[in-house]
Amino acid sequence: MLAIVYLIAATWFGDCLCRRFFRFTSIQQRLATSFLIGLLLSTWLVFLSAVAFQRFSQPLIFANLIFPIVLAVTVWLTWRFPSKLEENRDTRPTGTVTWDMVWLGAFLLFACWLMFATLSFKTGQFQIAFKAWTDFGANVSLTQSFALGHNFPPEHPFFPGELIRYHFLFWFQTANLEFLGLNPVWSINLLSILSLLALLALIMTLGEALFASRVVGRIAALLFFFSSSLSYLPFLKAQSGFQGALSSIVHGTEFLASGYPYRGETWGVLSANVYAYQRHLISGIGLLVAAMIFLVERHRRLKTEKVDSQLSIAGSRDEIEQVTESEPAPTIRERATSIEVTPVYASVREFTAWIFCGVIVGLLPYWNSPTYLAALAIFGCVLIFLPFRLHTASLIGAAIVVGLPQVLWLRSGNVAGYSLFHWGYTIDEPSLFLILKYLIWTFGVKWILLGVAVVFATGWQRRFLLAISSLVVVVFMFQLSTDVFNNHKLLNIWTTLVNVYAAYALWRIARYKFAGVALAIALALTTVFGGVVDLFPLHNDPMLAVPYQNDRLSQWLLTSTKPSDVFLTHQYLTHQILFTGRKIYLGYTLFAWTAGYNVPDREALYRRMFQEGDRDELVRLLRENKIAYVAIDDGVRRNESLPDLKEALYERSFVKVFEDTAHVYDNIVIYQVP
Repeated sequence: MLAIVYLIAATWFGDCLCRRFFRFTSIQQRLATSFLIGLLLSTWLVFLSAVAFQRFSQPLIFANLIFPIVLAVTVWLTWRFPSKLEENRDTRPTGTVTWDMVWLGAFLLFACWLMFATLSFKTGQFQIAFKAWTDFGANVSLTQSFALGHNFPPEHPFFPGELIRYHFLFWFQTANLEFLGLNPVWSINLLSILSLLALLALIMTLGEALFASRVVGRIAALLFFFSSSLSYLPFLKAQSGFQGALSSIVHGTEFLASGYPYRGETWGVLSANVYAYQRHLISGIGLLVAAMIFLVERHRRLKTEKVDSQLSIAGSRDEIEQVTESEPAPTIRERATSIEVTPVYASVREFTAWIFCGVIVGLLPYWNSPTYLAALAIFGCVLIFLPFRLHTASLIGAAIVVGLPQVLWLRSGNVAGYSLFHWGYTIDEPSLFLILKYLIWTFGVKWILLGVAVVFATGWQRRFLLAISSLVVVVFMFQLSTDVFNNHKLLNIWTTLVNVYAAYALWRIARYKFAGVALAIALALTTVFGGVVDLFPLHNDPMLAVPYQNDRLSQWLLTSTKPSDVFLTHQYLTHQILFTGRKIYLGYTLFAWTAGYNVPDREALYRRMFQEGDRDELVRLLRENKIAYVAIDDGVRRNESLPDLKEALYERSFVKVFEDTAHVYDNIVIYQVP
């Protein structure tokens, strides 16, 4: 199948480039890094090519023909000018590849369950977990607008007429895989599963790189799936006994409530469900972790080379002193100068690698903007706290040059008027005491593990942890989008990264024989117990079905309307109109509001077009807003904001092109705009 060939080709493309700049310690690190970077770069290439060919009816055909050409040229250049970097597999900590594969195999099984438990495709219908219907309603609609619609340059299908202000590239790639042969759900789930497996492999590698232990990496990857909140304490206290608690856990349908009244505290946003619902966050974090592994490896190697170079210089000076009487002064000065100005750590090749890594970070905003902001915060603190600042500055500079235009465009036209500085995140009337109390409760025993890790860590490791923890400061001091609640994604990223330190603490504690092992197990269980409880609501969540194949309305939309058509409808979130790639003039407004669109003005026009009593004026308004069809169903008829609905005018003056005579589509009637 072409979609599978594409994914293999994208990984090959990434490998050709990564081998010139990255040093790999394991095959899983190489495959994971190559897959994520190849996916990012190939997606950008195909997307820009599709925009270039937007005047054609099928831009993706030409875009997918360009990628193999670029791949062939890249492969030829790699063969013609091979990389001189060597892999560092001999430097890995002790351990066996067998256990690496066992852990990755278990993670693969869990990833498959996580993705298909929340989004599947059965009997020709989309099956969407009820708790995920808002996320998937928006993102599946976006995917279908690229795959079946004509969405170049991109617009949000809920708010057409303005260029998109949402990180959309992951969903564009799922659409491309659908275009290449996969069904829409398989395209989303396969890309999500591979991205999650790559992320977990890189978390394992980061643990190895920081603490020289494969066990630390494996534990850190395992902790990824579980939140560490203490919310399970009041939950257990409310149970009648062990049997009652077990039954409540196994049959639970709601995530653990934090006990705080703030927004999102019952949504499980710091548990595994956020990765099941917001799939583009997975690969974004994976790319950030790949960049952090590069930084850790480079810092270690540059420090070693600098020390070796200094020792070499000192040794050479001793040699110079010994031969001073037998060699002329100019020769001595030339030897000393040549020794001192050519250390490896200052080479152009080295800076090129840092700039390449910065470019990868800079390509993140349209993929997942929170990971881009997280990367700038972390690497900005690395610039302050750690050595080799010129190298880090080159990475940050490349990331800003490439990424800032995307950020500015995502924020362009934002009418919300919010301040960048916002104290307290979602906490009402915040104070330092309330914030500390909230953080202690939210991350629970993990704070103890981080304290243990700080005690045993080296100075460099402590400063690196300090750089990572800058994300917590950003969350509670800044508002990064119209909805400050979206800051939670930086907390997701922070807890993913500090899990490496928590895993190191568990490993160090467990080294103290029997008592240490028992204590480590107790700390691990009290850390992850709430996350385990929160997995069951994912399993027990009912599914919302949206008909697609062999569906009368879907078939009519695909065969009788144009891919670029815009509909005036009820403010849908999941509907056949959206899932066949068409756009609606005003959809579910949460996503339009959080993206900063001018929702009030569009709502006013929306109401006017449904309530306008003059036919000529109505037609003018519909044409002015490029609306091809008007759909009136019971949702529109019951809409209290439309007290003067002029359905009779539509029925009298417009051509009726579809009618729900079987009463299965909420009695919808669709009229064509003349």
